[in-house]
Amino acid sequence: MRALLTAALVLVAAPAFAQNATPKTEKPVCPATPAMTGEFAHWTHAGPVTATVDAKGAPLLKVGTPLKVTLIDSTRVTYKRARATPPTTPVYSGTLSLKVETAGQYGIAAGAGVWIDVEKDGKTLQSNKHGHGPDCSGVRKIVEFALEPGSYTVHLVDNKEPTITVMAVAR
Repeated sequence: MRALLTAALVLVAAPAFAQNATPKTEKPVCPATPAMTGEFAHWTHAGPVTATVDAKGAPLLKVGTPLKVTLIDSTRVTYKRARATPPTTPVYSGTLSLKVETAGQYGIAAGAGVWIDVEKDGKTLQSNKHGHGPDCSGVRKIVEFALEPGSYTVHLVDNKEPTITVMAVAR
């Protein structure tokens, strides 16, 4: 009887000990101005541009150079992505151009959860990886594409704010 009582106590206590042993995953406390390194070293020094409603005259997003992009009310932008439901609040979109010199994997990084599409010759390319930037970096999203040398159109669609920082990075 004593053995059964001891076994029952051990079984009841085991989950409590296991819970204490599991570390909590908390978000890091971020500094007001992040110390950026590596491919995002210049992220906080984005130059201002205004996106266009279509590819004609779209500002150039240079690989490795961040841009602080002023977007346009989405109702004025030519490119539309398929939506299950229309947005219930104002959203902002815009178009940039991208020139790639060397074939490879490229990420389009954004400081918000904007929808990112890349187009070549009028065809939307399939992304092959989604992720995010380093903790505390302000890089909320990175969408990656396998790109060949040439010119591309980058569509930033349905952002909740009228400005966003974006950057193209070679991976």
